[in-house]
Amino acid sequence: MKKAADPQNILLIKMLGIGDVVWTTPLLSNLRQGFPHARISFLCRSFCTPVLANNPELDEVISFDPGSLIDQLNFIRGLRRRKFDLVIDLFGSPRSALLSLASGARTRIGFDFGYRRWFYNRVLSAKEANQGHEVEFHLYVLQTLGLLVKSRELVFKLSPEETSFKDRWWGEWGIKAGEKVVGLVATSGSVCRRWPEQSFSVLAQRLSSLKNIRVMVFWGLKSELESAQRIAKGSEEKVLIIPKTSLGQMAALLAGCDLVIGNNCGPVQIATAFKVPVINFQGPTNPRGQGPWGVPHIILRNEGLPCLECNKNSCPDPRCMTGISVEQTMEAFKTMMAGKIE
Repeated sequence: MKKAADPQNILLIKMLGIGDVVWTTPLLSNLRQGFPHARISFLCRSFCTPVLANNPELDEVISFDPGSLIDQLNFIRGLRRRKFDLVIDLFGSPRSALLSLASGARTRIGFDFGYRRWFYNRVLSAKEANQGHEVEFHLYVLQTLGLLVKSRELVFKLSPEETSFKDRWWGEWGIKAGEKVVGLVATSGSVCRRWPEQSFSVLAQRLSSLKNIRVMVFWGLKSELESAQRIAKGSEEKVLIIPKTSLGQMAALLAGCDLVIGNNCGPVQIATAFKVPVINFQGPTNPRGQGPWGVPHIILRNEGLPCLECNKNSCPDPRCMTGISVEQTMEAFKTMMAGKIE
């Protein structure tokens, strides 16, 4: 039964990236349990919308891409027509703060990031919220709504077509029962956050030489395909390169892996939503706040560097990543797969 004080029309904003949107899904589950009769919408950039396309807790996913001034004004008019009574800005950028205000919502919740705090009428302390993983940061919002945390599970729902896509390619590749599939994710938003391509290549050769291990290299952009081809070079018969996929199709392939090894990026976080164990290369980012969530995992870092967790997107000498050895990674692989391989 609806209560008059409960919000009836809720909008959440998290513009990007893919992994960050995955990390909002426990909050969505709790909001739906707390406000079962509310209409819940989610606003993000278009390339992130597939993360939420089949999410059962949402009534609408609103795609935003910057365009002309006229386009943006029309977008704001569309938001206002939806008559939201509660907006929760999880992003805190100038644009998301402005959209929160422009929505016309009676209650606007956001964090005290600089001047953006003035765009909300219920301001939360980012320092108090930031005591652990980004998932917990999002869940902090529940306190101000008087809701309890009942779920901390990530959610990524596949469509039947996406599941069939995975099954078809498993058949094409001849992956047999008993074989373990190891996914390699060499991508990342910035070069300095990537484990070296040559290291991935050596790792692919080492792994593919093992009995009952199939290695699968993931990519998204054309430049990443070229990198995947270089990683697989010399081991093409044993190292699989995924075909061109949608994000949902890639998610289905990730869900079929027994282990994923990769940089701190969206596909790795998607894998964790399917409870796939992860070996995660970290350097510029803080694994406590932005590492794998809810799955067995090993973080590999070049420990001892004073510049770890600098959060930079560019670096002339990313020793935090180049200093992680293939040998360390193979040891982590053996630990994660103990008892699962001969």
